[in-house]
Amino acid sequence: MSAAARSLTRAEEKTRIVEPLDLRRVCGLFTTGVTVITTGPDGDADGTTVNSFTSVSLEPPLVLFCLHQQSRLHTLLERSGGFTVNFLSGRQQPLARHFAGRRATAGAGAFEGVPHHFTEDGLPVLSEALAHLTCTTVDVHTAGDHDIVIGEVVELGVPEHGLEPLIFFDGSLGPLETGTDRFQHTRQAS
Repeated sequence: MSAAARSLTRAEEKTRIVEPLDLRRVCGLFTTGVTVITTGPDGDADGTTVNSFTSVSLEPPLVLFCLHQQSRLHTLLERSGGFTVNFLSGRQQPLARHFAGRRATAGAGAFEGVPHHFTEDGLPVLSEALAHLTCTTVDVHTAGDHDIVIGEVVELGVPEHGLEPLIFFDGSLGPLETGTDRFQHTRQAS
């Protein structure tokens, strides 16, 4: 193939449209943890399952997650000024599904039968989560059909030690099976 033909082929590849479902399928091959973002005052609290969470900075302590612009949580986030990131354990697949997608039990009904409590600032925390971070919203950036929500961590908790995290891979939820001994050895070595 001539240099001109290779150049033309590369140009065609660069302008090819990426289909949303193809992108979702490929990105689904990147293993992530599973969180439920909760926000809103008691009586009007809600949550949504999110796997687009990451830490951003240690000083100051910043984290981010991505939220679809049509999410029911936007109004509550604006009103509350903060949110809680709840890291789910491997046994919490039903809870991840409960808070996922568009569901009929929005608002107060979202926490019916779900063990939870509220922080001093009134933000909901899933009591049986593997760990949680309570955050003050510091910035929101629009990116395509999602918003990138950045929060400063003001409180954290690890109520359950030694549980395996819930992970998302290739469209499926499941526990990460590493063994609690491995976690303990890694911790002692550091």
